[in-house]
Amino acid sequence: MGRHFSRRWSSGDISARAAGPRGGGAGSGDGDGARPRVSDEELRAAIRECRELLEEATRLAGEQARAELAASFLRTPDGSSGTTGDLAVDMARVQLFFQGKGMRPWEAEATSRTLVELDSIYGDVELLAVKFDRLARTLPDVDVKAMVAADPSVMSTNLERNVEVMLRLFDLFPRRKVPRILAEAPRLLTCDDLEDRVRRTVECIRRVYPKETDESCLYALSEEPTLLFHLPDLKIFEERNRVDIAELPMTVQEQLVFATRNENE
Repeated sequence: MGRHFSRRWSSGDISARAAGPRGGGAGSGDGDGARPRVSDEELRAAIRECRELLEEATRLAGEQARAELAASFLRTPDGSSGTTGDLAVDMARVQLFFQGKGMRPWEAEATSRTLVELDSIYGDVELLAVKFDRLARTLPDVDVKAMVAADPSVMSTNLERNVEVMLRLFDLFPRRKVPRILAEAPRLLTCDDLEDRVRRTVECIRRVYPKETDESCLYALSEEPTLLFHLPDLKIFEERNRVDIAELPMTVQEQLVFATRNENE
């Protein structure tokens, strides 16, 4: 529902102002019934509310237009399901589907393009909707929309394997953090060396911050799970036992500082 605005100006207000004070009409010869002037403050308030009402009406009209456009794209020309045979139209339908799931327009555009490049089957928006809903049901509490935007290839992951990965993550991290970990690092769903990668990343963090414990390192990974794919494969950790954070790539420095901020700030 849209916002509700108070009615400062009504037909009754206008009539009362036009009629003037009781006992005298607007046309009284002695001037007692002269119409009162609208104060600058009242005028500014009326203009402000008018703008708010117009903005709200424009927003609602835009939402309705987008919904109608999305509905038209989700129908093929002959009314049947499947692809239209027109790649541009099929990609537009996929993009609108993801926007309907909450992606920003540029995220939805990039995701639709990547998926269609991966496999033309994803141009079928009805099939895509089924796969998306199954993925969401398989990974409860996970922001699947954010996960797909970060890595569209997760749409093709095996559902049984996804459940197994989630259960393994429950053994490594606090249960309440696992949905966010998966949303931020969807590559975990296709990671074949999860436990070993966690172990190696913990070792890398301790080689940068020797005072860290295994528990604090695991906490850091729960804060920045993408470190699992950025830190242990750096060549510098093959060459040195002790690594200064300044020697790491800038993006990894930022992730590591953020992840360990509670222990090292």
